Amino acid sequence: MKGMDAFDLKLQWQHGLSVLMSIPSPLAARLTAIKSTFLKLNSNESTRDPIRFRASFDRGEVQHKGVRSQDIAAGLGNLMSMAFPSWKVDLKDYEVEAVGRWIQEESEEVEFKTDVATTKGRQQNTSSIVKGMRMHVGMALPLKLSSCPYRFRPMWGRTALKIEIAYLLLAMAGPKPGDIVMDFCSGIGTIPIVGSIHYPGSLFVGSEYLQINVDKAAENSRGMQEKVNQKSQTETGLLSNDIIGPVLFIGDARAICWRSETVDLIVSDLPWGQRENSHVYNCKLYPRMLREMIRVLKTNGRALLITGERKLLQRQLDAPFAKSSLQIVNKREVTIGFKVVVFEILRI
Repeated sequence: MKGMDAFDLKLQWQHGLSVLMSIPSPLAARLTAIKSTFLKLNSNESTRDPIRFRASFDRGEVQHKGVRSQDIAAGLGNLMSMAFPSWKVDLKDYEVEAVGRWIQEESEEVEFKTDVATTKGRQQNTSSIVKGMRMHVGMALPLKLSSCPYRFRPMWGRTALKIEIAYLLLAMAGPKPGDIVMDFCSGIGTIPIVGSIHYPGSLFVGSEYLQINVDKAAENSRGMQEKVNQKSQTETGLLSNDIIGPVLFIGDARAICWRSETVDLIVSDLPWGQRENSHVYNCKLYPRMLREMIRVLKTNGRALLITGERKLLQRQLDAPFAKSSLQIVNKREVTIGFKVVVFEILRI
């Protein structure tokens, strides 16, 4: 990467900066000063209080003997230094982190032209096509627990989804005001609770098979609303009346107690892994869940399903009963301690 411009790899740093600047923190004001001079990436401006950063790389399950992860991280850090000369490297007490990650299931065909000598001594232009692995590069802001009051959850489950992951799933789904959003494997209610806070204009419904998890979800919903009210009262002196908690009930994802074609959006973390059922059991569970999803979703309704059983879910979506009613819009690989896939599905 020596001598390479930061934009040669199509790294749009301004997008990452705009996200970090929108977060209420002391760092945002310091990043705002960079915005006016952002296009002058090669400037040698200095500051008395430089922003500290580090770069890291996650290769996931992709194996490559010729490339070391630390070398790629160093190259990414070099790009950051060229883009922001005034920033200072700090591997421990950093304020911004540049994260690179290989995406295993996405590759692009890249054409290379080479000169090959023929038998007559002439140079002949030939081209070869190889598949290159894509890399996601993003900016991350390290958060402490006290800096994010909505990460409060008094009751835990053995396979509870992280609140940050639930928020990102909902951000990908983008619920609209008036939408009915369902999680038919809600567990302790993480997805519907987070959704009811950040998207108060939508109705969130959580269905769970186990009574103990529904009780925990109700307790989490009360605790989260108390936390939000405390924050609102501290900032404005008034309680927040805009947040309506989710509707939580006992139900079976194989036979949802809900009218047909009435749900606009489904966002759910499906059962997978050693702590939740077995692969053999999921082979029987997934087809029945998909049939119910087809029944309750409206035409042009959408679903975001996250699972580690990627091959199993893909096989069921390719089955005749699902292929005629469901269309895969996108698939994204996510790291939540294990490599899982988010399926974005459209009801047709």
